[in-house]
Amino acid sequence: GFGYGTWVFIGTETVIKIDPEVGRPERFSHELAVSQMEIPGVASPRVLETGALEGRAWVILNRLEGSSGYNVWPGLDQDGRRKLTTQLATALGHMQQFEPDRGMLHAETENWSQHIRLSFNRALRAVDAVVPGRVLTQSQGAFAQWAEALVDRPQVLCHGDLWFGNILVDNDGGLSGILDFDRMAMAPADYELDMLLRFWRYPWNFVPEQLEATYDDPLDIELMKPFVELCQGDLSDEALSARLSTTELIYRLNLVNRFGWNDESAEMFETVLGGDWAAGLV
Repeated sequence: GFGYGTWVFIGTETVIKIDPEVGRPERFSHELAVSQMEIPGVASPRVLETGALEGRAWVILNRLEGSSGYNVWPGLDQDGRRKLTTQLATALGHMQQFEPDRGMLHAETENWSQHIRLSFNRALRAVDAVVPGRVLTQSQGAFAQWAEALVDRPQVLCHGDLWFGNILVDNDGGLSGILDFDRMAMAPADYELDMLLRFWRYPWNFVPEQLEATYDDPLDIELMKPFVELCQGDLSDEALSARLSTTELIYRLNLVNRFGWNDESAEMFETVLGGDWAAGLV
């Protein structure tokens, strides 16, 4: 497999990840940072061995048992889905209490508000010649308004890429494992809602092609309540919505930089800049 610039080989008992690029010995240090994390009743990867081959870093992890969440979800009834989301929120609560060695993480973001502002400006400059001028102007105006909500909050460990492809479910429909910590970060708790909300609104963009028709509608936003209660804290509904809108706008700008401008891009920017990206969440 191939994900986030990593070659992945899945065996019967172990998983091997290899960095395709040469000269990055620290590439999998984040895996080591969470290797000793304990979440009651929920497995997470353990590092068995690390090394380098011809200058490419590699790591061997234990393979976790369970079925991919996106395969199981369609067969769950409403009570089963509520149970699974509640279990995942509980697991995240334990994750937030874990203190990794920050020196082993890939990015240092002591000032989260500044990090978001710099990320937006960098993304905006990268698409200056690609995105229509009207959209660039609207993006600047919207971000300036939303940025008022970018107050600093205590930082906790966030997975950063939570969707059903990165959770494992047992035969009873219960959460059994959490995978793929490549995008984890020490960040305000509400950052965890960034990917979750994106997946909840557009699940067909993330699942394998053969399942797109199964996920052709947004998921029930009511089922996200346990995540919101965990991550919102003392933020007002308006502030939470604004903060999620800033990260979504940056995400969309980076996608355009990678894949170019098209009709789908225009539609997505209209949704985000319309100010209701988090509609129904709070």
